Amino acid sequence: MLSLDRLTLAAVAGAALGLGCGDSSEPEAEAPIHWDFEPFVGSDAPVDVTTDRLCAEAADPDAAPDEVFIDCELEGASFAPDAPAPTSALRVMTWNVERGVKLDGQIAWLRDDASSPKPDVLLLSELDRGCSRSGSRNVARELAEALGMNYVFAVEFLELPREAGSGGQITDTCEHGNAILSRYPLGNVKALRHTANKSWRDVAGEPRLGGRVLVMADIQVGARFVHLFSLHFESSPADNDIQIAQAIETADLGKALPFGVAVAGDTNAPFYNFVLLGNSAPGIDRVTEAFFERGYRDTHAALPLEERGTRGPLVIDLIFGRGRPWSNPGICDPTVCDPLSDHRAVWATLRP
Repeated sequence: MLSLDRLTLAAVAGAALGLGCGDSSEPEAEAPIHWDFEPFVGSDAPVDVTTDRLCAEAADPDAAPDEVFIDCELEGASFAPDAPAPTSALRVMTWNVERGVKLDGQIAWLRDDASSPKPDVLLLSELDRGCSRSGSRNVARELAEALGMNYVFAVEFLELPREAGSGGQITDTCEHGNAILSRYPLGNVKALRHTANKSWRDVAGEPRLGGRVLVMADIQVGARFVHLFSLHFESSPADNDIQIAQAIETADLGKALPFGVAVAGDTNAPFYNFVLLGNSAPGIDRVTEAFFERGYRDTHAALPLEERGTRGPLVIDLIFGRGRPWSNPGICDPTVCDPLSDHRAVWATLRP
């Protein structure tokens, strides 16, 4: 397993900045580029997630030396039978699965339902690991196994016991975070606990240790690679400065990479709706602006606003693309996804 800490940022940025690819949103890098690919080796052996924790602080949360920057390992495994053949159309989906409390229904839709786009890549947020509120299940692992995919999971929060509240009942300390799932093998796996974060230790109804995490991985598709980022920014508009800092940190990391970049997840930033309504004043939504200023595009920009809501009417779950063309954007029908999560799945097709 790999360790997740603040030093990851320096390692990722240092490697990326040496490559430089300019500011163009469509850099044409047709000549072969050498790119080291270190396969991610997880563990196929199941563990008891109610007792086997990824974070050192789980043993004694009250003694944690830091309320935000906790010491957690990454978890992952391979359930893909074989690496698929190269494709010219890679379907990428992002979804906030609301802890996995409706996991069986989510698996059934993704795997069996004709309305599912059958993604090649899933960039997921809000997955529980061993939490009583979601049946003490390992949500990322169960999704990967059911779908026949590879996965990596990173802990955002140690959820602390509470009787009730906005975070639901938690009987014992458990873990909650973000994941990347892929039909293609994962490599160069890393995670970053954002430099700008806030403490949730004493939040009424949802006490936690930890902070927002960005999960990163590469996949190889033929002679090319795709850089994947699964994000989940701070949740309250009152913390907009933190959201903006997290967006800038994320966008800067992807900007320096030479192949196609897919950055996706729950931005938790509702001000983008004002932009989509026609308010183009600079600074109206600095979260999405951080990406657009660095050459990313909103892969769903061609859709009318009335079709774009991902949490009610709010457009907060986004796929930002950089470096390669995107097409066929889609958003899950509310009648399908609303019973499964408080967010709707979003997808688009990338040409690697």
